[in-house]
Amino acid sequence: MRGIILSILYCLTALLSLAAQPGGKSAVSCPVVKVEAERLPDLNVPRGGHSILLVNGEPTVIGGHTTNYVPTATIEYFKDGKWNLLPSAFTHDNGCAVELSTGKVLIFGGHEKNLGIGQTYEAEFYDPKTRECEGFASTDTKRALASVMAMDDGRAIIAGNWYHDDAIEMYDGKGGFIPVKAASCGRAAPCILRTAKDNAIIFTGLDTKGYHTPHPIIDRLHGEAYREPLLDEWGIPAGYVINEARAFIGDETKGDYSYLLALKNEQGQMAIARVTNGQFSLLPTDIPVPMICKWGNIEYSSQIFVDQECRRAYMLGIALDKYCQHPKPDSARIYVLTIDYAMVPAHLTLGYADAHDDFDLSFALMTADGNLMIVGGMPVLSNFKPTASTWLLHVSPRPQAAGMGFPLWGWALLALVIAAMAIGLTWWLYRRMKNKPMIETETPTVPLNKEIQEAPDAGMDYTELMHRICQLMEQQQLFMNPNLKITDLVTALGTNRSAISVCINSQRDCTFPQFVNTYRVARAQELLRNEPDIKIAEVWVKAGFSSEASFYRIFKAFTGTTPIAWKAEVH
Repeated sequence: MRGIILSILYCLTALLSLAAQPGGKSAVSCPVVKVEAERLPDLNVPRGGHSILLVNGEPTVIGGHTTNYVPTATIEYFKDGKWNLLPSAFTHDNGCAVELSTGKVLIFGGHEKNLGIGQTYEAEFYDPKTRECEGFASTDTKRALASVMAMDDGRAIIAGNWYHDDAIEMYDGKGGFIPVKAASCGRAAPCILRTAKDNAIIFTGLDTKGYHTPHPIIDRLHGEAYREPLLDEWGIPAGYVINEARAFIGDETKGDYSYLLALKNEQGQMAIARVTNGQFSLLPTDIPVPMICKWGNIEYSSQIFVDQECRRAYMLGIALDKYCQHPKPDSARIYVLTIDYAMVPAHLTLGYADAHDDFDLSFALMTADGNLMIVGGMPVLSNFKPTASTWLLHVSPRPQAAGMGFPLWGWALLALVIAAMAIGLTWWLYRRMKNKPMIETETPTVPLNKEIQEAPDAGMDYTELMHRICQLMEQQQLFMNPNLKITDLVTALGTNRSAISVCINSQRDCTFPQFVNTYRVARAQELLRNEPDIKIAEVWVKAGFSSEASFYRIFKAFTGTTPIAWKAEVH
């Protein structure tokens, strides 16, 4: 009977996949889910043109301009359910900000005057520990609408400009800025992606005056500039801002510097690209990126946000009619495209959330718990009227499917399959009541929260095996590998996957990932306890976590509090 049910489920999966295939250009029958949009407290200062980043797990907005297009010399961080306002040393309207490996935030550049006029040299540090800002130097080139990428050694690469000459320079990690090389072409808000530990590529879809560049030249930090053939067919959408840290899907320990990047062709169709060590390729997806849904056209308005812990990425969009003079009632709908990039091909799901008109998808970030926050911006496309609104999109864990966009014939097939399963179950119960032997023997049920796939081996000494597993974890510190898999222990111990799963479940009453995370959390606690001055940004790396978001989520699950709060308790 189990084999019959599995066959029916297999057929159901095939039918659902068939039902999700495209029915025409951009009119893709895509799984659709409802996403909860939660209105959070407003910013203290309405702002647009600001920088937004996650600092020590706290959403932080820096600079920008406020009502009447006037730059604001303020910073706000979200903690304890509210925005907290701080003064900054300078104004940074369309400036740059990045968290360095030291834990401090480097802030520089922006417009010199009201109305987005001019550029500045001014640079400062924001220290999230003391909540203070301090000016310290000037950049080599005065800049606005530039980009910055932090390196592991405390330095940072800087490129891009607005209505001014462009060049590539470096923050040297010691309090100064040094020129590196001339830019092959002027760029506004360029994308900077690492290709190696000490190298990167720089490119964009806009020149310094905002004109679209259809065939961009790619600069290397070290090396000659080049053109990418894929970008001749699939261009970088004009106005997209791409943040290196938020789009990373690679593994630095293995020299894999991979990112996800949104591209668009001349017909307006979007696609997802994978950029690995400077090499571009399209990411295979089970359906094309949906550009149309039952409510109308979709305009994707943001970069890609990666949640490495869940192996998912997200891209935000909005009804195209929002940008019209007389928007329709549904124009305030937000779309969230989920990309399960670990699957081959990557699985796409379209989410939607209903919100008011006061949001701007250009200013978003991923929170420590894997959700998306939209903060401030210019929802009415006017620099003179920025908003103070904050929205939280609950995308993690993935919500249940709402069924929108699924064709009627698909539901009919689903009903037939369910009816067939009901008939099969009835026949099985009838035979069991008649005490007739079943064709197949039932497999013992395993609890859903366990990783066990087979029954324990009565002849296995699981106490001894558990000792060997712990010894291996502690002596070789395998938990420091953020990509550690159970097969790594299989190889090291000369046993099999089932034996290790059964052992950990029976001896420690947890799954393999939970077991490994106990070591990582313990290591993080040790670092926080013994090194009072250590930065949170260093802790999650040294403890073996794959990302800052997963670190905060797992640490709180184990301890009931955040790393920052736990550190405060022990010091």
